[in-house]
Amino acid sequence: MNKQPNESPKECLLCGKCMEVCPVFKATTREDLSPRGKAFLLRMFKELNIGIKDTAQLAKLCAGCRKCLKACPQRIDLPLEIARIKSKHPDWKSWILSRIINSGSGILPAAKKVSYIMPDSAPFLKKSLKPKAHTSPLLIAKRKENKTGQKAVIFPGCTGRHLRPELGQKAVNLLKLSGYQVIETPDWKCCGYPLGAAGLFDHENSESLKNLDIWNKLKRPLIFVFCATCLEGLTASFGNHNYPPSMDIFRQNIFPLLPEIAKLDFELSAPLSHTDIFWHEPCHGTGKSGEIFKNIMSKLKVELTINSDKCCGMGGSFAIQNFEISSLIADDFWKNISSSRPLILTDCNGCVLQLDATAPDNAAAAHWLEIIHPVQI
Repeated sequence: MNKQPNESPKECLLCGKCMEVCPVFKATTREDLSPRGKAFLLRMFKELNIGIKDTAQLAKLCAGCRKCLKACPQRIDLPLEIARIKSKHPDWKSWILSRIINSGSGILPAAKKVSYIMPDSAPFLKKSLKPKAHTSPLLIAKRKENKTGQKAVIFPGCTGRHLRPELGQKAVNLLKLSGYQVIETPDWKCCGYPLGAAGLFDHENSESLKNLDIWNKLKRPLIFVFCATCLEGLTASFGNHNYPPSMDIFRQNIFPLLPEIAKLDFELSAPLSHTDIFWHEPCHGTGKSGEIFKNIMSKLKVELTINSDKCCGMGGSFAIQNFEISSLIADDFWKNISSSRPLILTDCNGCVLQLDATAPDNAAAAHWLEIIHPVQI
């Protein structure tokens, strides 16, 4: 896959199926911002003599949700092609994203500085500076069966480690409850997905290699992830990197946390305070998380409605680069939630930030970990 950034691996048929699912097109109704419009410009780049900078500007108006890839009969991976264009023309907002990610435990001060530089920045960036409203646990998790004591470690992601460390600790407790010998969470680096999507391939490569080195030093335990985007970033890359063979072994030992936790026993901890509970299936997710959590809730006779066709508008660097369109997409998401007091659950840290920042006063958004309380081990 050593292609030029202006070339698509397959020819677009201009069928328009991508337009039916693209959140950017739905929010703007501009065909030039639809996947079909971008694919046309990429295909006609040489014939029309369009300046690469103009094409790069259009490339920034992609949420990277990959809904177009799933709808495309040609299986054209337009977000990948767009990431390659961005890699040739990174802008200052992408640079800011890389600095935020690099800040580690200083992510809050870094976000605060960005809010000064970009006063109209994405809502989630401003909201992240404030403590999140507490979501009361709805479920109590109990040990169901003992494991063999396999060694395992949690990968909490940047949000779970630096912005909401309570999620990482709860994940550790639940994994212990499942019978694993849990290693102390190391100083993991970024999963790489936001960097790759922003076209920062060198930084993506660097973070991936650092995570591989950390895993090797831990003597290669199983890795459990509770963020859908982190899972995608850890197991795949945007750039064509020459990774060592051990990278394949590393990726084979990475698993989503929810399917493992679903094996525990659960009971309701308190009466439900929200009239309706919804599940937001992250665009970068496996597509199976909602059904897994719905099965947990159905055993407790609690209804869970899965919302799998709406993007929240986060898209990592997209929400920073295009906060106005990102907000429009979020508005469309909430307009399609028919409830007077909804609670939206999801398994993506970025989606939680976006949904929490854009939720109307009568609604709440939370990671599924927030509503589970593990009994004392």
